[in-house]
Amino acid sequence: MTPSEIGPAGRGTKRRVRTAVIASMAAVLVICVLAFALAGCTVVTSGGTTSTSPATTATTAVNGTTGTTGATGTTSSSSTTTLTPAENAALASPAETVAAKLGPSVVNIKVSANVQQGGVFGNQPYSAEASGVIYTSDGMIITNNHVVTVEGTDQLVDSVQVTLATGEVLAAKVIGHDSLTDLAVIKVTSAKPLPAATFLTSQAIVGDYAVAIGSPLGFANSVTLGIVSGLNRSLDQLTGSSVGAYVDLIQTDAAISPGNSGGALSDAAGRVIGINVAYAPPSSTGAENIGFAIPALLVTNIADQIIKSGKASHVYIGVSTQTVTTDLQKQFSLSRSTGALIAQVSTNSPASKAGLKQGDIIIKVGDKDVTNSSDVLVALRTNKPGDTIQVVVDRNGSTLTIPVVVQERPAGT
Repeated sequence: MTPSEIGPAGRGTKRRVRTAVIASMAAVLVICVLAFALAGCTVVTSGGTTSTSPATTATTAVNGTTGTTGATGTTSSSSTTTLTPAENAALASPAETVAAKLGPSVVNIKVSANVQQGGVFGNQPYSAEASGVIYTSDGMIITNNHVVTVEGTDQLVDSVQVTLATGEVLAAKVIGHDSLTDLAVIKVTSAKPLPAATFLTSQAIVGDYAVAIGSPLGFANSVTLGIVSGLNRSLDQLTGSSVGAYVDLIQTDAAISPGNSGGALSDAAGRVIGINVAYAPPSSTGAENIGFAIPALLVTNIADQIIKSGKASHVYIGVSTQTVTTDLQKQFSLSRSTGALIAQVSTNSPASKAGLKQGDIIIKVGDKDVTNSSDVLVALRTNKPGDTIQVVVDRNGSTLTIPVVVQERPAGT
């Protein structure tokens, strides 16, 4: 797939054979977010490729050293040294270790479907290419929800094909998918155990090396090196809109491109710290190397739920919120400039039963301070249906603590 402007942080960078599709997603609020693209899928276009080679100069050997003959015909020489194994190891890129250790666990994914459309064109063929990470040796593979669904819909693709790092091609089936976290699990059957990746069991650290492995533009097992640029990133923090699935993300400057979706973001030890999901296209934002990954702890939690029951469970309180800004504060004479303003309370929801009201500003959920809408979603992710959480709100300048019993999110919300 090629990058498209996104709804959910780049959701649906897949492309039909005939034309690119504008992406959209449903979150707590349905919104359209420009300037971010899903790391997504790639499409192979017709036509050949062109390569160019830089100009070269002649080289000559001088007393066992190598020199370069320039335009004047003179020869310069430089001495050579032999590095010790320890020196070689010190100079080695951490991407070498990661490529050797984690590369066999990253797969290429190709999907296809017939897209149901009305009008004179009828059904249209749909195909896409992305990445995945082997989660268990018996063939469970983690990827993104937007990889296994037709762009802009919850319709599952008709066919999923996995190519292992060895080149072996296997058919796969979708075990389950979750739009709220943009994660999915697919499964292949292999005659021998597959090389499962190791996932980090703690939070990544800002400044640590980050290595992305995937299939950008269809180039399988491509490796890029960078660092962890930031944590707890949410696309609504960057756009001012509410984007349900894309909160609490890892930011990296390791190059992430169309086709990297579902691939691995690794630390220097080859442990998966996240699943690549989105990036900021330079053509839209002017930014260079700003990519995002879903943290490993959330990935494994959702994957385990999907493997166990075919779906992931989420709680909700039943409010739609908007991030409070200084401009919003001035426009509506709000009592504060940060927080999550409750724009709507759903009927018969946990929030309405607890007494939360439209116009309340949520400033804390449980032990997590709330400065924007995404913080509410992040705070709720660790809870289970039936849990009671303390929601602290600013109501017309007064601070209230309201206990709310969370419930499982209804289907379709």
